[in-house]
Amino acid sequence: MSATSSDISPAGPAASSGISDPIKQLRKEMGFWDVLLFNIATVLGPRWIAAAAHNGSSSISLWVLAAVFFFLPMALVINELSSRFPEEGGLYVWSKEAFGDFHGFVAGWNYWIYTVFYFPGLLLASVSMSAYVLGGKGVDLAQNRAYLEVGSYLMLAVAVGLNIIGLNIGKWLQNAGGVATYLPLLILTSVAGVMCMRGGSVTHFTWANMMPTWNWDTVNFWS
Repeated sequence: MSATSSDISPAGPAASSGISDPIKQLRKEMGFWDVLLFNIATVLGPRWIAAAAHNGSSSISLWVLAAVFFFLPMALVINELSSRFPEEGGLYVWSKEAFGDFHGFVAGWNYWIYTVFYFPGLLLASVSMSAYVLGGKGVDLAQNRAYLEVGSYLMLAVAVGLNIIGLNIGKWLQNAGGVATYLPLLILTSVAGVMCMRGGSVTHFTWANMMPTWNWDTVNFWS
């Protein structure tokens, strides 16, 4: 049996079928600092300062435990899964390759539904909080329905538009969010350091009071 040049590609079956290495197909638009700022914008925030202050000095031990038993294992798992399954798809691909099509579908569907409910809430909260830049005058504006709707749609349009253009442009949105989130934390930390040097810490840190007191406030903060 003979074969023509159209039947066999010099690059092999993968090239003739149009399939190539997924690593070569995807462009690495986000670097280390882009991913770092993305995680800062997603996880950190000044809101946790007030929650930690309410919970007391035991927040320190809770954060350490969360870092050891949640963030570190999560980083290791994501790193392993990303290297083992480099195809585009994230949670969907990881679940599909490990457990089958049905589990991949459930993982992807749940993540999509979560985003549908989470993103509108995030937009409304962001627009509402932005009104307080005006101080006391912004209280009524933060409850104004027209302001919340128009502001949310504008933010959504900007986010979608930048990412439609491409991740190389869209990534700057989360970079700006990471810087805007981290800057107030740095300011608060600096002010706390200055106050501590001038008058000492109001909170007395001991091993005993840094251990978590298990009550509903602690459970709420831990969650």
